[in-house]
Amino acid sequence: MGASRWSYFTPFRQSEQEALDDLREAEFARDAEYYREGGIETLHALVASGWLVEEPAHSVLDVERVVRCEEDMEEPGDVRVVEGTEVVELFGTAQPGREVVEQSLKRAGDGWFPPFDRGSGCCTIVHDAEGRPAELCFWGCTGD
Repeated sequence: MGASRWSYFTPFRQSEQEALDDLREAEFARDAEYYREGGIETLHALVASGWLVEEPAHSVLDVERVVRCEEDMEEPGDVRVVEGTEVVELFGTAQPGREVVEQSLKRAGDGWFPPFDRGSGCCTIVHDAEGRPAELCFWGCTGD
């Protein structure tokens, strides 16, 4: 099937991990009927089943944990927090708004935008017009 990119915006939370967990639960709920046909009733059961290893969801379901590490050091299943100078490098500003992030993610298909390894993701803070944290954006790449 090849690689596919995905992205989500979710309300800002101090804990990126909690935001990711809630986002994954919401995505599982949207696709629950598909997984229930295979006998899977919960996100935890889906992860434990190994289903996503064999057949990735091509969504946020394919990542599990938020990490802080150097660029390109995330492992499969990781979502690396993009912050500091990397935010400026990727978005052209230290406080990107939603439109800037969306446009940057559209250009991601050219292959120059992290994450560079399949099965991982990134996240960053998205700011409102007054420069306050408003959302978190999670994005990644899944391949099989």
